Amino acid sequence: MTSQKIGFGTATALVIANMIGTGVFTSLGFQVKGLPSGPLLIFLWFCGGVLALCGGLSYIQLAKRYPGSGGEYHYIKAAYHPVFSYFTGIISVFAGFAAPVALATMALSSYLSQVFPKIPLKISSLGIITLITLIHCFSIHLSKRFQFISTAVKLLLILLFIGYGLSSSAAGTSFLFHADDLKLITSQGFATSLIYVSFAYSGWNACVYIFNEIKDPERNIKKAILTGTIMVTIIYMLLNYVFLRTVPIKELENVIEVGARSATAIFGYSGGKIMAGVISLLLISSISAMVWTGSRVVSKMASELLPAKSTLTNQEIPLIPILVQFLITVVLIMTNSFGKILMYTSILLMFTSCLAVGTLFKRSNQAKIIHLVPAVIFILLNAYAIVVVMGS
Repeated sequence: MTSQKIGFGTATALVIANMIGTGVFTSLGFQVKGLPSGPLLIFLWFCGGVLALCGGLSYIQLAKRYPGSGGEYHYIKAAYHPVFSYFTGIISVFAGFAAPVALATMALSSYLSQVFPKIPLKISSLGIITLITLIHCFSIHLSKRFQFISTAVKLLLILLFIGYGLSSSAAGTSFLFHADDLKLITSQGFATSLIYVSFAYSGWNACVYIFNEIKDPERNIKKAILTGTIMVTIIYMLLNYVFLRTVPIKELENVIEVGARSATAIFGYSGGKIMAGVISLLLISSISAMVWTGSRVVSKMASELLPAKSTLTNQEIPLIPILVQFLITVVLIMTNSFGKILMYTSILLMFTSCLAVGTLFKRSNQAKIIHLVPAVIFILLNAYAIVVVMGS
């Protein structure tokens, strides 16, 4: 249905919403212990942006070579054997969507508890994921409207927060560069932090999962990935600069609610409470985007095992896949292991993305050498981080 398809604006909103989520508001607290340097942490987030851009450029080539929805599952199935694609598809469903949705929901509840401490975290988490899942069970039009509006609100509030943060007095981390900082670039701490940052940037490939739902997909996917990734890289560097300049680096160690801590430093105790509630609302668009795109991977796999009509409603909504993803997310929420889920999810996401990008080399005679350079950078940087962390 042409009327149900989305354009460049919504596709870009989907990319931005998928990217700006749990990672940027929580992962800094896990990075500062192994990387206690303001300048190096900002450089780390720049590296994450370069990595995401290289991945995005590679996925643009994949979308041209293997048109269709499903992301990594679709690309690996087209390039290799269906067995590998189902393995990758299962990882994508769990690590690419269900786990990040669970993490975002848990983070949202954690921030929300700053405002409403009497509401149990699991109860609020389950309520949030149930409500957002229901929104995506009716029509693509409703999903599109909700996604675009929630992402626009998110961007506006983040830019306001950055503006206030930059104009407030600096009482946090020093940004003076020291010679010893260079040694940290080759340390395990940098590699581990790169994994956390990679998770924060994950989502740059969001629109490829709904390829068939986008108008003029090859053109709009390219524009959406590049626009979204560059915008998010700039926002991430500014946002982390604000976090670090307003809160001493030692006070951020192992803190999940980094944004709330920074907001308290900027606006005071009462203002910080309000901002914690606002930040929790920012995660709604991230959860929504992942519920939307993740269910399409389940749908793609299911459509090849079951009659296509059994997975779709009359509004072209993959209702059963949406509910399957919902149940997996609920199970992960009940485990209540934020840190472990974050680390293992990050590694699995890096692994599956590298597998997908690696398919570009299978028929390298079809690609210009210049198009393979981002793929090489993407695979090498991800492999470096995984090997260093797994070998430690």
